[in-house]
Amino acid sequence: MILRHIRTALFFMSPLLPSLASANFSIETDFPGGNALVEKIEGNVVHIAPDNRDSRLPWFYWYFAIKGAGGQTVTFVLNPMHIGARGPGISTDGGATWSWLGAESAKDGTFSHTFPAAANDVRFSSGMPYVKSNFDKFLAAHKDNPFLHVETLAKTGKGRSAPLLLLTDSQRKAPYVVALTARMHCCEMMGSYVLEGIIEGVLANDEYGQWLRKNVDFFIMPFSDFDGVEDGDQGKNRTPHDHNRDFGDGSIYPEVIALKERLPAWSNGRPLVFFDIHNPALKGDVHEVIQFLAGESPEQADSLAKFAALLERNQQGELLFRQNMIMKFGTGYNKWSETPPPISSGWARTLPNCILSATLELPYANASAMTVNADSARSFGRDIAWALKSFLQENPAAGRQ
Repeated sequence: MILRHIRTALFFMSPLLPSLASANFSIETDFPGGNALVEKIEGNVVHIAPDNRDSRLPWFYWYFAIKGAGGQTVTFVLNPMHIGARGPGISTDGGATWSWLGAESAKDGTFSHTFPAAANDVRFSSGMPYVKSNFDKFLAAHKDNPFLHVETLAKTGKGRSAPLLLLTDSQRKAPYVVALTARMHCCEMMGSYVLEGIIEGVLANDEYGQWLRKNVDFFIMPFSDFDGVEDGDQGKNRTPHDHNRDFGDGSIYPEVIALKERLPAWSNGRPLVFFDIHNPALKGDVHEVIQFLAGESPEQADSLAKFAALLERNQQGELLFRQNMIMKFGTGYNKWSETPPPISSGWARTLPNCILSATLELPYANASAMTVNADSARSFGRDIAWALKSFLQENPAAGRQ
């Protein structure tokens, strides 16, 4: 028996739920981003699986709260491939902040946790979830900045207002445009922390931020699959195709349609840099290295190589990046039967003003043996912002002032 959402404390005997009879805590997912299938509870042992919903292939995202477990030790059993390189993420403040439980915490897909007596709402996840409330909190810290403008990009399929963030001086147009997208696969939450870091770099009161605000207008789509982020979907391999396979003819998702309409008009022929931020699979050698996926043309590959060299030279954060971490087109999982590929960065490369477009893959937890978390991902985002300054200063594209 698989139970999608256990939302009430289980203190009772039930002929329908005999394996749950001894549980005196609850497993809950009825909050933004929540996702779990509770397969069974035997005493203080909980068997958990991801809810794949409308994904065509199994994926690994899960996120649940356990309530009423204070003073107890509870063991959680999952598929070993559904726990990442540094164990599960844990939050004790309702999902506002996260840490890794540690690589040593999980063995063969099983981890245990002893809850302090006063603990009532503790959350666990395959990653460090980031939903609209996290974004709203981030924006609130910069609400008085005159360069920050929040609009509605589109109404989603479920009627939500998908946000669009513009970093621009409303009195003039800058010579360059940078477009940033994240959460094309809604479960890939670590990219949202990178996005925060880039924004912090742009808004910083230093020479980098000042130059970027003067010379670059930023078009930012923080939740490309906004319904999926809030509903807690996997998003990857969604039926009939996911958001990052929706950039060919006949796009079906409102956010993608709006991006394809608004960005070309907004950039208005100015030199454009486009980065789409992703996370790869949960773990494995090829997925524990920061990767930029190069485009199909020699010109695009050359532009990415120049940007990567500047990123390596100037980076100050703790996450290591080297130029050889570029995945060339036609290698690894950067292989496509269509050229350009029907993904966001492939579509952006078809725009005549695009001087660089690439996909960034940031590991969930482990990048070249260094810890990926909210802080280190933000610092990598700031490194990207600084590299953008150098790249655009040195790029010979028309439009520089």
